[in-house]
Formats: sequence, C-alpha cells, structure tokens
Amino acid sequence: MVRNGWYYCPVCRRKLQKIEPDSIVFETPLYCRSCKMDFYPTVYHGRELDDDEPFPLTEYANER
Repeated sequence: MVRNGWYYCPVCRRKLQKIEPDSIVFETPLYCRSCKMDFYPTVYHGRELDDDEPFPLTEYANER
C-alpha cells in the first residue's frame, strides 16, 4: 500500500520503500524485517496497481 510517498508493509504497516510520484516498480521484491516476508508490489507513477489492473508498459509485462 502506498501512502504519503511510502510503500508500507500490508501486514504490519511499517515503511519499506520511498516511492516518488513518477516511480515505476515491477517485479521487485521488498522485504519486511518485522514480518520476515517479501512483497512484490506493482507501482506505476507513484500509485500501487490492483491485481486486476494490467501493467501499462506492456514491453515489461510480456517478459514475465
């Protein structure tokens, strides 16, 4: 979840990564030290995309 320019752990709500307004994060693991879990958020232009939203940059999405 992205709030106030930070990606927060969806489980414990701690800050994990600074997200700029034009940030693009795709297939990048973010590790929470508290929960001991990896999260793979999809962030496009500073906003986290839902699971049902397609990634806008198809040249990256098709490489998966």
